[in-house]
Amino acid sequence: MYEKYYNGKKIDFNFYAYSVPGCETGDYVVGQDVEGSFRTVERFKEYKDVGFNMVMSGCVGTYYGEEWQTSMCKKVMDIVCEAGIDKYIVGDQAFYELSCQKDGIIGEGKKFASEKELDEFVANRIKDYSKHPIFYGIYLKDEPHYYLFKSFGQICKSIKRVRPQTFIYCNLLPLDTLRWMDERYPQGGDLLERRSKYLNMYLDETGLNYIKYDDYPFCHNKENKIYYIRCLQNAAEICRDRGVDLYFVAQSFSNKVCGFDYWWTPNEQEMRYQLNLLLGFGVKELGFFTYMSHGANSTEFFHDDGAMLTRKGERTPLYYATQKVINEIREIIPVVTKFEYRHSAYAVKTFNSFLKQLDYAKNEKLTNVEEFSTDREGVLVNELYDKQNDQYLYCITNMTEIRCKEEEGAIQTTTILFDKKFVVADVFADGKWSKLKLEEGKLHIKLAVGESAYVLI
Repeated sequence: MYEKYYNGKKIDFNFYAYSVPGCETGDYVVGQDVEGSFRTVERFKEYKDVGFNMVMSGCVGTYYGEEWQTSMCKKVMDIVCEAGIDKYIVGDQAFYELSCQKDGIIGEGKKFASEKELDEFVANRIKDYSKHPIFYGIYLKDEPHYYLFKSFGQICKSIKRVRPQTFIYCNLLPLDTLRWMDERYPQGGDLLERRSKYLNMYLDETGLNYIKYDDYPFCHNKENKIYYIRCLQNAAEICRDRGVDLYFVAQSFSNKVCGFDYWWTPNEQEMRYQLNLLLGFGVKELGFFTYMSHGANSTEFFHDDGAMLTRKGERTPLYYATQKVINEIREIIPVVTKFEYRHSAYAVKTFNSFLKQLDYAKNEKLTNVEEFSTDREGVLVNELYDKQNDQYLYCITNMTEIRCKEEEGAIQTTTILFDKKFVVADVFADGKWSKLKLEEGKLHIKLAVGESAYVLI
């Protein structure tokens, strides 16, 4: 069954990372700042070698409206192009500032008197860098509050009128505590209801065809991330119901908060876990925070060895782990990208601290699954559907806490009872496909900690 999805056509799936070589204050070398030392073809080839095909420039080559031919933006785009990367998101200071305005930018007393005037501004502003062969999109404000969405919408629609194929990059807020989100989400309802309003308002105002946000499951204070799975379900449901895509930025860093270690750098198993889990929620684009130790924040907060490259430009174990896992999941991407998220369900035998995320998740009925269980910790099963081929894909993820010493090397068996009409399944595990017979609809999936399998029926 799986063979029909490998048709030789190029799969348009983007991988990229924040804090690419270079930053807004120059490039980090311990004890000094050397302008441009990391903005080289060799450094961006190294970035590409991880598996990244897109550069989200952030502040590495911001365009301020200066003479285009001598601008840092053009220099960086030329370097990235020479390195063989064909997609570039421009950070344009003018659009960033406009996206920070409350209550819109068109009308009496606003920046622009009419849509026509805004369109003329946009056309003039992008006329040079939009002609660059690797230009892909424009970056707006990161994690905007809901009251900025009117301005966002007016900018987005203007850019699309001027140049319809332009991608507009906007990373939204995750689900977090009410204290933290109170002024950022629309009013009315509980935390989840307000987060849903936030996402729907974004789609309504901008007319864009995707939701993107970042969230990070691995932190020392595990109680803080109890909403991680429910947050994914919420975003995936909205995307499903509205017919738009879900994009995501995954954890690839560590830092300090208030003087103590808070987030940690994922190891290979954790990177594998989170990327496969995200594909199971129908994610169609993957970003990473961060590639180099974050330059936009003080070195006091971001550990120098917590990203893929240190500030000296030395590769950390995460560089190689990310490279390995991206290569692995490329094998399933031609299949999973043809499917849309439908539902998710879980089974738990013994709760650990990481599994508390499932306490807050929805446990739904899966279309073709009569029941399922696991023999150790816990398992999450996501259902995806390909309407064109009337095909179902199930992503089975071992939810055992990866850094749990008691579970190191342990194998968890999940038993799934499908509808008895299914007598065979294609299973993707350990990087390869196999065809398995189902006895009375029953299938056994064995997974180590942090692993996922895909079942096509």
